[in-house]
Amino acid sequence: MMALMPDTRTRKRWRLAPQPPGNTGDPAATGLPPLIARLLQRRGITWPERVKSFLDPRLTDLHDPALIPGVPRAARRIADAVRDAQRIVIYGDYDVDGITASAILWHLLTLAGARVETYVPHRIEEGYGLNSEAIRALAEGKSDGGSVAQSQNPATGEPASLIISVDCGITAIEPARVARECGVDLVITDHHEFDPANLPDAFALVHPRLNTSLESRVQSPESKARESGKSHAVSVSADAGLRTLDSGLSSYPFPHLCGAGVAFKLAWQTAKTICGGERLPQAYRDLMLDLLSLAALGTVADIVPLLGENRVITSHGLGHIKRTRFTGLNALIEAAGLGDEKISAYDVGFKLGPRLNASGRMGHAREAVHLLTAASDREAPGIAAFLTSENEKRRATEREIFEEAKQMVVQSGFDHEDSRAIVLGKEGWHPGVVGIVASRIVEAFARPAVLLSYSGGDDGEAHGSARSVEGVSIHEAIGHCAAELTSYGGHAMAAGLRLEVRRVEKFRAMLVEYVNGKLAPADLVGVLDIDAECALDGLTAEFFAVLEKLAPFGRGNPAPLLLLSGVAVDRSAMRMGGAGKHLSVQLRQNGKFIRAVGFGLGDFAPDLAAGVKIDIVAEPVVSRWQGERRPELHIKDLRVSR
Repeated sequence: MMALMPDTRTRKRWRLAPQPPGNTGDPAATGLPPLIARLLQRRGITWPERVKSFLDPRLTDLHDPALIPGVPRAARRIADAVRDAQRIVIYGDYDVDGITASAILWHLLTLAGARVETYVPHRIEEGYGLNSEAIRALAEGKSDGGSVAQSQNPATGEPASLIISVDCGITAIEPARVARECGVDLVITDHHEFDPANLPDAFALVHPRLNTSLESRVQSPESKARESGKSHAVSVSADAGLRTLDSGLSSYPFPHLCGAGVAFKLAWQTAKTICGGERLPQAYRDLMLDLLSLAALGTVADIVPLLGENRVITSHGLGHIKRTRFTGLNALIEAAGLGDEKISAYDVGFKLGPRLNASGRMGHAREAVHLLTAASDREAPGIAAFLTSENEKRRATEREIFEEAKQMVVQSGFDHEDSRAIVLGKEGWHPGVVGIVASRIVEAFARPAVLLSYSGGDDGEAHGSARSVEGVSIHEAIGHCAAELTSYGGHAMAAGLRLEVRRVEKFRAMLVEYVNGKLAPADLVGVLDIDAECALDGLTAEFFAVLEKLAPFGRGNPAPLLLLSGVAVDRSAMRMGGAGKHLSVQLRQNGKFIRAVGFGLGDFAPDLAAGVKIDIVAEPVVSRWQGERRPELHIKDLRVSR
């Protein structure tokens, strides 16, 4: 980096993304702009056979939902519950993925005339996932708890006959036992990590990574009684107590669905089962198209790879999102100021998603679930406004904790190269936002981070969230320290955990030792993976026209980053935005001009006088402002040309 840069925190390592192995296609054979072809090639798209499906994803590319292990069995049980007017409770998580997954199944079952309600646990009081107390209360009809959205045939107060978890439950051994003990059928749908040798004994397990090649059919006496008609009427007697014991290769072709994606597939199969055929009636077909929008929200917000089926779901869901029947979703879009805009994955990640998450982070997610399910035209605008207000509170709380956490990192020496993981905790930190702050700490210090909220003093409990970097599965890392934990769960890049406060120091030492063995000191710097090097004259109008077809961008399909060397500052750079935090600069090269902005790079403006030549890593974008479209570059890092 050049010496004149005033803020060393912007220093990143520039790295040309490696060519995917086995990709021998000829970019020129696509007929696309050369730079677009190179960007696709970097994503492993071979030439030309995969190009069309990538640039033009089709709904016919979605796999048969019946291929997901557990889906046919679960769909038959749900259809029986609808037919017999049994009370159904959808038990969801409190994040965007869980909220949208709950809404997907609620809308499908409501259309079918089911007696269906939703339950969402309180983040602080109940914690993540299925809990035994709630299962018992629902089974006994003693509590409507987090139940917030009902069909036209409410059943609150009546014992639940069927509980369907969404986005949680694959590790819920004890809650599944309680459900069986109480005589309620539990269908678990999830996508998180699991131990193949220790799965819950639920009525059905629905998970895209379960392997059906090795199965153990374990049937309890309670299951046999239900199968023989002594409890609920169930038409699927052959597979009672099915549990998968091997997690090798799943029989399902795409293992990366989020919770909402799994719920969408289950809704699809359930609709086919209820309607008795592959071709759905028009009302169901129309609803499934609308449900794609909810599935897209969950898919983007949960940061699963935007490839394969996730790309199809997100592309079509975002394209349809402003034409759905969902009153609450429309109100949310208006509250986010997106009524006149084309909604992108960025909008979901930074505008819609945070609003849905806010109620669950700052209080109870029941409002968000209600908004996306049963909210009326009269209620929806008020709920959307409330979620916006809660999101502002969340942002203020997040900023406060982040500034405090940064100081703690430096004061404790956790930013040194011999501490390649960070564990921080404090009494009073809001448990609903520590996950977001952990992500920001990772970004600031380029190493895995765990942030914990303490309660109950030195003899109390710590619970919080972890985030990671490339090269370290935080789920595996935390699992290495499982002896010190009360509970944990998650996946490679994010996890949640609970432990006693007195065990935090031992946990920190074990985690740092483990991560030190995974990362070298040279890895403790942010990395910019560059897709291609080009000159300004390669950024043609045709390039920008096709660029938008590469979207939606996210994990697995990141927004392209380009290296442009020796571009000249055409006019002295300026600060822009509040407090001059951002950079605006006009660039030129070989008679080609383009505007570039650098968010958070305003301090560099005084050093970028007209005529200075710089190298930049930038994202090409088509900016929309007041109805106008214009190409520009979003600078991620820069240095003076040598």
